[in-house]
Amino acid sequence: MMIGRSLSLAVGQLPDPAFRRVLVKSLLISMVVFGLLAVGLWFGLLLLPETEQTWLDWLVGFLSGLGFFVGMMLLFPAVMTAALGLFIDDIADAVEQKHYPQEARGQPLAFWPALWGSLRFLGIVLVVNIVLLPVYGILLFFPPLFYILSLAVNGYLVGREYFEAVAWRYLPRPEADRLRQRRRGDVWLCGVLIVLLLTIPVVNFLVPIVATAFMVHVYKRLRATG
Repeated sequence: MMIGRSLSLAVGQLPDPAFRRVLVKSLLISMVVFGLLAVGLWFGLLLLPETEQTWLDWLVGFLSGLGFFVGMMLLFPAVMTAALGLFIDDIADAVEQKHYPQEARGQPLAFWPALWGSLRFLGIVLVVNIVLLPVYGILLFFPPLFYILSLAVNGYLVGREYFEAVAWRYLPRPEADRLRQRRRGDVWLCGVLIVLLLTIPVVNFLVPIVATAFMVHVYKRLRATG
């Protein structure tokens, strides 16, 4: 009930001009990131020596393209979340003004700590998913298991990142971490829901904005219930 109510409040605020501005910025950053990755892959393939076996060269190119596509699917939530981390205060401020005007405002995160937090999160997601690549490769032959593992892992990472980014505005980091650990099940479930929404075409471009507003409401309710 708490999660559903929080999500509906976040979705209801989508027309807010502050949300639209952040959406445009985070999308541009994500497009640049994936564009650079695609260029890097292209140049990497050009550097590979030809085998003089047409079918083998074609297979290498095909598998590289498939790997890049799968990587985009796995990393899209992380890249969008990392990009959004630079503008989380804009969204949180808009939510506070609309829904919690009587409560104390959160303290904006300084730019460099926010940037470091975004890069740290992106690095963790990259490392975790790279470590799991052999498992993902095997589970590609069992799509339901592949999807469940990806959802569980990225749900935990995304939920933790969104919650910490919001909670650190209101609490010292050690206290925010203790709250997250006490309510880890709720935070993980919120992360899974966010990742599920990110898999829906078109809708996924709006999800990082909604997810931040969603987590502000979740934090407020978890804090109120201890």
